[in-house]
Amino acid sequence: YFRKNPFKGEFTIFCGLEECVRHVLNLGFTAEDINYLRTVLPQDVEEGFVEYLLTMDCSDVTLTAIPEGSVVFPREPLIIVEGPLAKLQILETTLLNLVNFASLVATNAARFRLVAGKMDLLEFGLRR
Repeated sequence: YFRKNPFKGEFTIFCGLEECVRHVLNLGFTAEDINYLRTVLPQDVEEGFVEYLLTMDCSDVTLTAIPEGSVVFPREPLIIVEGPLAKLQILETTLLNLVNFASLVATNAARFRLVAGKMDLLEFGLRR
């Protein structure tokens, strides 16, 4: 859930679910990823953790969510993620970012559409 609607608005559009599902289905670490992690993690990280990452998959993680594109309000559950705690902790930050960004962009677009009515709407965000 989230605490406040963006832009001091009255609603939020829930988005990012498809990206969350894709991330959970495809999460894994290659030998190259592990080699990099060994260079940035503290020296006392247990080898068992590194081996866990190398063999980790999320087939035992489930997502339950409201439909993407729904109008949502603060303090409503958006996605329920269930599975082993270690995997959920690894997934948490990415899932939050995927939902937060997509919902922010969709909400802003919906607000523009409400203001513009039936007028044509163009977005030039990549030009900045």
